[in-house]
Amino acid sequence: MTDELANGVATIGVRLLDDAYMSWFAVERECEHALAAWFDGPARNRQAAYAAYRAALDREQAAACDLQRLWELTQPCRDHLSASRSRSCQGVMLLRPQLAEIHAPDC
Repeated sequence: MTDELANGVATIGVRLLDDAYMSWFAVERECEHALAAWFDGPARNRQAAYAAYRAALDREQAAACDLQRLWELTQPCRDHLSASRSRSCQGVMLLRPQLAEIHAPDC
């Protein structure tokens, strides 16, 4: 596999991980809102609010499991990109020491 192809595949893996994180984050917030609605809502709606909270909690747990699994699966992707960026940063620092400090945040 060429380095360019490996970088592309690794980048896609990390993007999938980022999407899974954003999905988990969204359902985690929904779960917080459902919990607040259950606690703060009127007594006559407590049973329905509790059911809504449990459903939100189930979605949050499923998203957390997906995120954990993708975290494990994308470890090689993250390692590859990290090593690739380290090599790029070293090249910048070796070729242009005066610019190394400027380029360091991009690495």
